[in-house]
Amino acid sequence: MTTIRPWQVRASRTLYEDPWVRMRGDECETTPGHVLGAYHVLEYRDWTHVVALDAEDRIVLVRQYRHGYGGLSLELPGGMMDPGDADAAAAAARELEEETGYLAPSIRHVAALSPNPATHANRLHVSLAVGVRPTGRRHLDGSEAIEIERLTVPEAVRLAMGGGMIQAMHVGLMMIGLNAAGRLKGAI
Repeated sequence: MTTIRPWQVRASRTLYEDPWVRMRGDECETTPGHVLGAYHVLEYRDWTHVVALDAEDRIVLVRQYRHGYGGLSLELPGGMMDPGDADAAAAAARELEEETGYLAPSIRHVAALSPNPATHANRLHVSLAVGVRPTGRRHLDGSEAIEIERLTVPEAVRLAMGGGMIQAMHVGLMMIGLNAAGRLKGAI
């Protein structure tokens, strides 16, 4: 049994806000008598990503430019959940089709995690879709330039474990999804 208690928020104010993110500063009492000034918390909508396996048991990935990194990143399809999404799996199916043109005949939510529990208030979801098929209908907005890559599971795992996938959250999500699909054994 732990004796650790949640911090007490004495005051909170919005420091920045736009349609994508809100940053707040919380004045917190961490332990009796120890007060932190503006502890910064980022509030995003939940993110959702999908481990999508096609009929040839290849994983469907996307490659796109990431400005913070300053280069290309190989990732799972996904993005922010929209207010109209029924749930994380529905959002993952929507993002899969928008970014790749692949349709998921069935999709299931596998896990909800925190992208960074120290500073982020949102959740990061991963769903699994098996038997995805291309429809040819992508719905990219004007800011997106996305290439699709299909890799065998062993190729994707080797790439992820060797640093070829630089998005650390996506490496972990891919492993969780592949494990849920029973495809991780023998791929490592």
